[in-house]
Amino acid sequence: MKKYIILISLLTLAMACKHEKKIEGNLQQQKVQIQKQIDSLHNILEKINEQLGETQAKEIPSISAVKVKPQAFTHFIELQGNIDTDGNVMVVPEAMGSVKKIYKNEGDRVRKGEIIILLDDAVLRNQISEVQTQYSLAKTAYERQKRLWEQKIGSEMAFLQAQTKKNALTNKLNTLRSQLAKFKVKSPISGTLDDLMIKEGEMAAPQRPVARVVNLDKVYAQADVSEKYLPKIKKGTPVIIEFPEISSSVQARINYVGNFIHPQNRTFKIRVNLKNTKGELKPNLTGNIKIKDYETAKALVLPWSIVQQDREGNNFVFVLEPTKETDVYKVVKKIVQTGLDYKGNVVITSGIKEGDLIAGEAARGLTEGDLVKIEINK
Repeated sequence: MKKYIILISLLTLAMACKHEKKIEGNLQQQKVQIQKQIDSLHNILEKINEQLGETQAKEIPSISAVKVKPQAFTHFIELQGNIDTDGNVMVVPEAMGSVKKIYKNEGDRVRKGEIIILLDDAVLRNQISEVQTQYSLAKTAYERQKRLWEQKIGSEMAFLQAQTKKNALTNKLNTLRSQLAKFKVKSPISGTLDDLMIKEGEMAAPQRPVARVVNLDKVYAQADVSEKYLPKIKKGTPVIIEFPEISSSVQARINYVGNFIHPQNRTFKIRVNLKNTKGELKPNLTGNIKIKDYETAKALVLPWSIVQQDREGNNFVFVLEPTKETDVYKVVKKIVQTGLDYKGNVVITSGIKEGDLIAGEAARGLTEGDLVKIEINK
């Protein structure tokens, strides 16, 4: 019985080994097939990479470029100034008294010497009336003494006393009448009553303004200028004044250059007279004063944005030089010297010449020796 069992076990083991060999053979075949597919895909991938490399090698980037040519350049010194006028006058009474009557309202036009306010002058008028009575009596007495003296009647002393008294009262009367005129507060200039600072019944006094009269027919702009610009600014220098708040600008010339440099801020004053026919320019209105200090009809000018600086602090640009290949340019670094700059543009005094092609703002991603194609900005 044991022999049969052993025999059956051996047969079973032999069959199992044969089955495993068959499975192992199938896996080997599958491995070989997959490896062949991998090798084929590798070959295809290598061909694709070669084609991509050739294509990328042929691609040359296009950048914008600026062609250097002479152009006009103007430089301005920019300052902030404000509008003022000599026709901005505070009206101050010369006498003390309560306001009896106001003849003008705010906004009314007034002429020079026209009465704006009348102060109560009753007390002074009473004094004048009394002196007038005394003067009339003194005048009569003087005339009588004069006739007597001419007839050699009476004393010379009586005549002189009468004359002196009459003259004294004349002078006193003139003084009182002069004081009476001060109770009429008059406009010192022709213009507009811009501000009325007192009401009827209120007390007015000298050195206390009661009104403001403004004449804006002629105004001026003034500004403080750094002393470093003193050699460049003269009487007659052209200026442009812009007023952003009223969207307006005017062209004029400097009328006055100050002769004193302020010790604290090292500045001097300038003044530009302006006509104000429309009345748009108001006192204390701010304006941007642009003083022309340099102008030329021909200069090599570039945008500051395409001028770069290297580690040594040198300013440079990339000049594009043609190559043997059509429409392909080589990037060459050129050190340049810069001059005045204004509104994002700068004058190039050396390093480039007329007709050069300068790499545009994309130049910051380039290095010397790169090849590029260009699109010229006019």
